[in-house]
Amino acid sequence: MNFLTPEALVFAATLPVVVVFYLLKRRRVARLVSSTILWQRFLNETQASSPFQKLRHNWLLVIQLVLLALAVFALTRPYFAGKLEGSRFIVAILDVSASMQATDVSPSRLAQAKAEAAKLIESMHDRDRMVLLLAGAVTEVRQSPTSAKAALRSVLGQARATDSPTHLLDAVKLAQNLTRNRARTEVHLFSDGASPDLEEFELQDLNLVYHRVGEGGDNLGIVSLEVRPHPEQAGQQAIFATVANTSTNSLSSDVSLFFSERLVGNRRVRVGATNTASLVFIASQNTNGVFRLELKSSDALAVDNTASVLSLARRNTRALLVTRGNSFLERALRSVSKLDLDVEAKFTDPGAAVDFVVLDDVVPSVWPSGNVLAIHTQSTNWFQPSGSIDGPPIVDWKSTHPLLRFVNFDNVQVAKALAAKPPAWMTPLVESPSAPLLAAGENNGQRTVWIGFNPLDSTWPMRVSFPIFIANAVDWLNPDARTSIRVGEPFHMRLASEEQSVTIELPDGSTRETRTTTTGELIFGDTFQQGVYSATFGTNALLFCVNLLNSDESRIRSRESLQLGEYSTVEATVEAKVQANVDKEAWRWIALICLGFILFEWWFYHRRTA
Repeated sequence: MNFLTPEALVFAATLPVVVVFYLLKRRRVARLVSSTILWQRFLNETQASSPFQKLRHNWLLVIQLVLLALAVFALTRPYFAGKLEGSRFIVAILDVSASMQATDVSPSRLAQAKAEAAKLIESMHDRDRMVLLLAGAVTEVRQSPTSAKAALRSVLGQARATDSPTHLLDAVKLAQNLTRNRARTEVHLFSDGASPDLEEFELQDLNLVYHRVGEGGDNLGIVSLEVRPHPEQAGQQAIFATVANTSTNSLSSDVSLFFSERLVGNRRVRVGATNTASLVFIASQNTNGVFRLELKSSDALAVDNTASVLSLARRNTRALLVTRGNSFLERALRSVSKLDLDVEAKFTDPGAAVDFVVLDDVVPSVWPSGNVLAIHTQSTNWFQPSGSIDGPPIVDWKSTHPLLRFVNFDNVQVAKALAAKPPAWMTPLVESPSAPLLAAGENNGQRTVWIGFNPLDSTWPMRVSFPIFIANAVDWLNPDARTSIRVGEPFHMRLASEEQSVTIELPDGSTRETRTTTTGELIFGDTFQQGVYSATFGTNALLFCVNLLNSDESRIRSRESLQLGEYSTVEATVEAKVQANVDKEAWRWIALICLGFILFEWWFYHRRTA
């Protein structure tokens, strides 16, 4: 026999207390009577000098001691380990993303999830083992396989919600690898289900149990924020923001814009159900500073009510166009304000003299070391040449990417494109059935935009989306554009040409020490808090902002089921779907025996005193 709560044995210390009560003499009250003949025995007892009396045989004492001993025994929750069929291997996944900070349940969704996970820990048998994973922007193995409940309770209690979006796919894939080729495995997911990436996972034979937390869904959140120089007014900045209402009710809120803690704008916004509202603020700016947008909304999720963006005093961007002649491209580049453009027919690496290079249908002998807009060309270190494709239709494009803001490819035909496969660090943005037509990404601090076809072999230069895309590309390739990132993304910036130490202050006031690479590049990955970060190196300092800006995370209505792959669905469960020790425990029978003793004591006492 084993015990789930052996610490309850401390209540056995109450057994001597009952005995002491029977040893104590009763306190007598003095009464005036006519004769003491009938009270002689009573007088002899009251004349004793000791406050204690001899312990006599008393069936009531015996019954009460047995009753108390059974109650203590029941509190230890005994169970019979010999009846168990075998040990279980349990993987518990605790969602610690931003949406778990929602307070639609008291005190928060994370607290509710931790309480449910604690019940799962208590249900473990002695030979069961559990792995605890924390799933946010990245998946962390917080506790390796163990049967020690105290260790599991400790790491569970230390779990905190981050400001990052949910990426449950990585956690579920890791759980699948941990449970592969094991008998009696269980995977328990404690989450609100706000993760769209699970549709990429095929459930197969994974024994997954979804513990749904959260109830409400009313929430307003900031899902985009950016700042751009005013195209017509020098010294003025245009701040663009989008506020999303993910609930089924119309919601309103005051929206305030601050620049370096100074209020520069305030307005009232009302957003219809499951809709968005766009806001534009115009503000003066003469120095570098941070614009902070705040929603004065008392909804269930506070983390998406604030966003910040660093705005630098505008300087001219420097670019080099290497082309054999493309008037459409050159005109589109020259139409971008504050852009100094040099045009060359042959490429010689300008190094730090320019902010980015545009390669237009040319193959350079040496690939540029800085940011690149590569049109109908490719680096053989990144791409594997595989011929070309004729007339590829455009089937999809990612309009949410900053490069494709206000850009669409309706009625754009392409005559010929490269059938190249971009490297893994590039994200396809415009796709055809055979190969991506446009991709972008960042590798070792170098940003690259790749167009797999010559715009002159398409109808794109005749569309208004072409100059808009070029303007977006100029902003995205500008090194100053990397002063704002999403929560959980690493921050990259080249600071110098040699290694040096850097001190980074996080939004909560704590600091981290790090070093740049041998080439002077700063790579910082601890960006799980939303807010403004300050990096100090030598006598210099720079700021960068980290924001949530995630519509899926702001959509806080918890999912009643999870769609995994094309055919699998996991329904939410309220109770832990496990073979718990509760089925093997004997405390219920002990409690019934205790009840029987209580009834017997009542009958025996009244029978004796009748």
